[in-house]
Amino acid sequence: MFWVKRNFDNKSLKKPKVKKKKNMSFIKHYFKWLIVLWIIFSIFFLWGNISNVLWNYVKKTVWLIIKNVSSTMSKAPKTDSIWNVNILLMWVWWKNHGGPYLTDTIMIASFNPRLWTLTLFSVPRDLYVKYDKYYGGRINAIFARWLYKTHNIWEAAKSLEKKIKQVTWVQINYYVLIDFWWFKKIINDLWWVTVDVKRTLIDHRYPWPNSTYVTFKITKWIHHLNGATALKYARSRHSTSDFSRSARQEQMIRAILHKLTSSWILFSPSKMKNLYLQFENTVHTNFDFSTLLSFVKYIKTIKIHSYVLNWDCYLQNTYRKNLTPGCFVYPAVRADFNGQAVLLPVWATAKNVANYKDIQKFAFIALWYPELWLEHAKIQLLDWMWDKFIRKYYRWYLKPVASNLAFKLRNYWFDIVNVKNAGKIYKKNIWYIYNKKPITESLLNTFVWDISYKTWDVKYSGSGYDMSLILWQDYLSNQTK
Repeated sequence: MFWVKRNFDNKSLKKPKVKKKKNMSFIKHYFKWLIVLWIIFSIFFLWGNISNVLWNYVKKTVWLIIKNVSSTMSKAPKTDSIWNVNILLMWVWWKNHGGPYLTDTIMIASFNPRLWTLTLFSVPRDLYVKYDKYYGGRINAIFARWLYKTHNIWEAAKSLEKKIKQVTWVQINYYVLIDFWWFKKIINDLWWVTVDVKRTLIDHRYPWPNSTYVTFKITKWIHHLNGATALKYARSRHSTSDFSRSARQEQMIRAILHKLTSSWILFSPSKMKNLYLQFENTVHTNFDFSTLLSFVKYIKTIKIHSYVLNWDCYLQNTYRKNLTPGCFVYPAVRADFNGQAVLLPVWATAKNVANYKDIQKFAFIALWYPELWLEHAKIQLLDWMWDKFIRKYYRWYLKPVASNLAFKLRNYWFDIVNVKNAGKIYKKNIWYIYNKKPITESLLNTFVWDISYKTWDVKYSGSGYDMSLILWQDYLSNQTK
């Protein structure tokens, strides 16, 4: 038997190779990159917030400097008896147009420095007025007549100012004569304006040169309009009513003011200089530069509202419910005015065209009391009895007291949201006030002055109305006494 001697020295011994386990290296790398990305994102996020804060601070600082500089260099404007600044805005076509020098748009812009409000009051261009003892015509031809006669823009503007004061009883302090071609140019220089079109407009008779017409269409959407399209959008007459046309013009004014106060304009002295030179060369006004500077501080936060004299209520079958405020003119019989399509004030006739009483009252409320639309009180009108009592005792000859008053108040822009019968018999006119609207209350007193008493009713303060008027049957007869 043979024995084999084995060598057991350390060198001959080898350790077996053991495979190392993967200690989840993939998950470790994943979390490492996740942490790195989180840090990078946090840095960008914090820097973005810091940069936004710094940018907003810079813009506020620059705007504050502009306001302070303009305040120190400015001169106080002329005002009327209640410190309003009333400006007559006239939009005309100069040469190369079918009706040169006709004031296509006539507006009173009344600025209230106490409330920082701008109220626009549009006068229809087809309103028939007397030029002198013997001749008359549309109000939009007054400027052109005097311009041909005197060859002086200031004299022509003054003649239209006098007639506007006669119609509305508003003291005009300044005038601004704007050319439609400049309107297009300034919008293009501002790199267009953004407008939210509330409804689709289609006008198949938009006026075009050489007494022709084209079709203008714009869909319901947020549009970025150039000068030509913005002009069509603001001037289109046959697609909607004069009231909606006035609202579109107000919309365009807001869009232009927003663009003028943007950082793109404020941080570009060359752009501001170019816009001012265009204004000086193409816009005629009796404003001087120092007076214009006094309005700079109000531009950014000004509140705008518009009114328009119209005759839309004569076109609507259910005009008592859908009444457009300012319905104080009506279309006259063409045979009485040599075939001309003109408008007359309510209660005026072909022999007495200067009956401006209702227009003057409407202008007084609209321009002197902007609090009416700032408060925007929701009013409910109630008749004095319930339906069963009417059918049993009065049949159908009873006058609709509340609906008649609602028609009148809606015409002056009061927001009458509900008209119905009270549900029980009242023998007094009662005024329930749920939320304080002081200016609206005082104005309502000029229409309803035989209210027996007022009462605060907190119980119905959440009913959706700010006040309710319950009218007794003899209300209408008492108003005429």
